[in-house]
Amino acid sequence: MSASLSAASASEDLPTLLVKIFGKDRPGLTAGLFDTLAGYGVDVVDIEQVVTRGRIVLCALVTEPPGVQEGELRATVHSWAESWGLSAEIISGTGDNRPRGTGRSHVTVLGNPLTAESTAAIAARITGAGANIDRVFRLAKYPVTAVEFAVSGVPADTLRSALAPRAGEFGVDIAVVAAGLQRRAQRLVVMDVDSTLIQDEVIELFAAHAGCEAEVARVTESAMRGELDFAQSLHARVALLAGLDASVVEKVRAEVRLTPGARTLIRTLKRLGYQVGVVSGGFTQVTDELRERL
Repeated sequence: MSASLSAASASEDLPTLLVKIFGKDRPGLTAGLFDTLAGYGVDVVDIEQVVTRGRIVLCALVTEPPGVQEGELRATVHSWAESWGLSAEIISGTGDNRPRGTGRSHVTVLGNPLTAESTAAIAARITGAGANIDRVFRLAKYPVTAVEFAVSGVPADTLRSALAPRAGEFGVDIAVVAAGLQRRAQRLVVMDVDSTLIQDEVIELFAAHAGCEAEVARVTESAMRGELDFAQSLHARVALLAGLDASVVEKVRAEVRLTPGARTLIRTLKRLGYQVGVVSGGFTQVTDELRERL
């Protein structure tokens, strides 16, 4: 980047052109557009490109060409786009994007499915918290849909307070993390086992074999409501399993159901260099086997 561009791109008075190209994606489009623009001596200020279901949207923010070449540039870009079967739009203006607000965060949303209704509700909550959505992009499509909102304007804690308690109502899982280099440096992921990594509560699987599943479930629900602390609830539930044959362990191992996407998540995290840990108040005979499987 030239020194003149560095100074100019910081100026709100810099004359710029926003060139938008959209249509069927094909190899060579990006190179072709910038080869066309290169003939007019413009500098690149910003680029955004996305391809969705084979359709490309390519936006290039460039400096206004010197002299009186803008009209010629417009005609040339439109002619190039037409030759590729694309649509083009060129908008005059000044400056770059407005400065992003402080308090930048990443809001990750997972749904199965991710509905338009829940997406609208999440976006409204973000706006209601005083934040702005700067970008949205997909992280995963199978077996769950995951998207990430890049958000600015309020602290991550504020967003977390606004979104996390409502995740159940939206039918999604939501995570909010402050932006910054420390986010990229994190290399440890720790997750709960019961009803998170797996779909089941392990102790309730044991209880089903002991014929006391309903009683154990009631104690679990009481603990979830805060009526019992963890130690009390664990002792109460394990007491109901007294006398259960040890051979049931193998049966329970076979009955455990991984949460959709769990295997892919663990495999991807490991490939990216993350250490993955699990925590559970359940049975190591089951969690150790899960650790080996994943």
